[in-house]
Amino acid sequence: MMATRALLIVAVAIAAVLGTSHGASYTVGAPAGSWDLRTNYTSWASGVTFRAGDQLVFKYSPAAHNVLEVSKADHDSCSGSKPLATFTTGDDTVPLPAGGVTRYFICGVPGHCDAGMKLAVRVQAAGAGAPNAAAPSPAPVAMAPRAARPPTTSAPSPAPVAMAPRRAVRPPTAAPTPAPVAMAPRAARPPMATPGAEVPGASGMPAVPPPSSAAAPASVGSLVGLGLGAAVALMAFY
Repeated sequence: MMATRALLIVAVAIAAVLGTSHGASYTVGAPAGSWDLRTNYTSWASGVTFRAGDQLVFKYSPAAHNVLEVSKADHDSCSGSKPLATFTTGDDTVPLPAGGVTRYFICGVPGHCDAGMKLAVRVQAAGAGAPNAAAPSPAPVAMAPRAARPPTTSAPSPAPVAMAPRRAVRPPTAAPTPAPVAMAPRAARPPMATPGAEVPGASGMPAVPPPSSAAAPASVGSLVGLGLGAAVALMAFY
């Protein structure tokens, strides 16, 4: 695994160095035009960021045009009397190795520079801003396969717990009927004396019934008579 990562880092570093050294290649005037009288080169150059290591490609007809690299003063005045470099092949590649400078180009055919065939290219340092060409994507790093997880076994279900049988519901016990209580026999009441009957006295004389005016109700009188009779009898006995 460590060796794979080291090789990946080296490959990315080499690609970065190669990309910086070769840079990007720009065809002047493309894609709408080329090195001709119809293209606005000020507008074209403003849409491109040139960096050290890039290169320009001039495509044109050698019978109609050429390319002269000149100073800023000759570029502004459209003078080709003292060119810094001359290109006439019709498919010229001009490297831009240094950054922080501006390169100037014109067409040396009389009248063409004044007609607009002039180009000023501002070259930035290689590390300034984002690169023009997309950086090569790093090689994908192979990931170690994950170990397969063992299947999880579900916990065994607990055995059913036997429930104790419920106790049989006892039928309600009837309360014992209390035994009948024997009642003592009531003492026989002495016969009640009939009003008007004679009660023997101590002398054997019949009792004189009370006068009617002093008689109480029948029930009370009977009881009183019984009491008096009993008392008389006791006195006679003693």
